[in-house]
Amino acid sequence: MQVAVVQLDISWESKAANHARAMELLAASDIQPGSLIVLPEMFDTGFSMKLSITAQSQQRESEAALRNMAKRFQSTVLGGVVGPVVDGKASNQAVAFSPEGEELVRYQKQRPFSLVREGDHYPAGDGEQLFDWNGVSVAPFVCYDLRFPELFRPAAFRGAELFAVIACWPAVRSEHWVRLLQARAIENLAITVGSNRCGEEPGLVFDGRSCAFDQMGAPLFEADAAAQVLKTDIDIEALRRWRKKFPALRDAVSYAEGQTSS
Repeated sequence: MQVAVVQLDISWESKAANHARAMELLAASDIQPGSLIVLPEMFDTGFSMKLSITAQSQQRESEAALRNMAKRFQSTVLGGVVGPVVDGKASNQAVAFSPEGEELVRYQKQRPFSLVREGDHYPAGDGEQLFDWNGVSVAPFVCYDLRFPELFRPAAFRGAELFAVIACWPAVRSEHWVRLLQARAIENLAITVGSNRCGEEPGLVFDGRSCAFDQMGAPLFEADAAAQVLKTDIDIEALRRWRKKFPALRDAVSYAEGQTSS
């Protein structure tokens, strides 16, 4: 089973350019039908607070671009978009579509980045979401969510086997990005995949480092700072055997249930 991560040099606040860039990168790659393709947070504009630019219209043009990718490459596509404006605010979301263009999940970032007052524009979501990819349970998360392990545990308790974290994570803190992804994999006995942007936007540099770890925390890949598509084959049966053999996740569930009952 192939996971393909798109590390995109996002053109600042230019949806049409980013739709084209993502499609070009994928078209130049050997994407196996049935893959899971993961694009960064706000893949269509970069991490902008300008709702007049980032928010989709009611036609949801960026979601249409993701649907087209899913159909063209006969794969499941997950990417970051902003929903339409409602009452002066919008939502920072991860959405996924099947090869037939069916919506599989719509997750809203639970931890807006307070350092730039993201929550003033994109309010917090209220819980994890899971979807099925070829029999694998996948939970998406968005950027700053990664710093909060308590968000990931409920998804693991519900059976999530693969975490897909999409981000615009700057170079100044990129070592945190890599190590926190690895930590989420180890502590939840889960495959963890991170899709980050590269390039520059006003005031920030992004060095990519999109990466993935298996359920043991072993690296599957780590990118450099260039725009690219990274691919890995995952062994979901190895994950399931490890979860059956090693009791950490079961013990966490038992402890949580015991605390609730007491």
